[in-house]
Amino acid sequence: MLRLRSIPRLLLRDARAQSKMVYPWELPSIMRKHILTGAMGTVYFVLLSGMYLVTFGNGIGMRYWQWGLLSGASSFALLLQLLSAYVVSRTGSRRSLWFVAAMAGRTLRIVAITAAFALHSRFGSRATLVFIVLLVLANAFEAIAVPPWFSWLADIIPRDEHGRFMGRRSAWIALANVWIVVPIGFAMDRLGGGSNLNLLMLLFGFGSVLGIVDLVIHRTIPDPPVKRSRKARFWREVARPLKDRRFRPWLIFNVLWTFGMTLGGSLATIYFVENLGIRRNFFGGSLVLILVPLAATAVAGKYLGTLVDRLGVKRTLR
Repeated sequence: MLRLRSIPRLLLRDARAQSKMVYPWELPSIMRKHILTGAMGTVYFVLLSGMYLVTFGNGIGMRYWQWGLLSGASSFALLLQLLSAYVVSRTGSRRSLWFVAAMAGRTLRIVAITAAFALHSRFGSRATLVFIVLLVLANAFEAIAVPPWFSWLADIIPRDEHGRFMGRRSAWIALANVWIVVPIGFAMDRLGGGSNLNLLMLLFGFGSVLGIVDLVIHRTIPDPPVKRSRKARFWREVARPLKDRRFRPWLIFNVLWTFGMTLGGSLATIYFVENLGIRRNFFGGSLVLILVPLAATAVAGKYLGTLVDRLGVKRTLR
């Protein structure tokens, strides 16, 4: 049986086996994979969250307070990112930790939707309970996957190309979403998708395939060696950025921003879907919630990325 104390050793062994130097001639292929998988992953999240997931949840009987409970519990799951980052610093394993956590998160999301669909007609409120519990677990694993992914991305893309690459990546991801998600919204309206749970399940199945293939392709990107910190201690690592005077303003901003977005955002999509009628007009919802911001990203992403490389993040952001 696998013991918890053996997990760091397994991750360390896997990190040694998979880490390799990345050569300049490999970067174009790596960047193309990053863009392709980014587009697939974004389409996955658009289709298995947001207005489609809310429409499905309301169809199985979710109430406002249950959506709030789901959002609040998922917010606490973000604390697991501290543990995830600590494991990376101790073991140097990024790709394996990211892959296992991301795959677990996406699998649990698929299972949550499938189980709720199968149970709602016979068990009613129990279906919503299963839906909430499994989605919170899915969000927890997806939170664990974030720190190793960002660390991996930051190391593999040259520092002087970060802005241009992310701008180009954002632009292509936006275009892919416009080409795929907006036509899907149009088709869902014509087929009565807002009141047809079977059709929503087909949509979730398509998105799930994209999400799994995204992870499989992304795992083929090499992971540069990571400098491990054998003497790192969890609370010492947590306290280090808090002692940095330059970091604290960013932390305060993030706390306020996250609180405001969580407070207002937990029910915003429910309001859009139910009160503004998006469940009867997915095409209109796709235009307002997806096409407009993504089109702006596609047009401006490349130029903003170049400004980041030239002027820095802070000046460009301001």
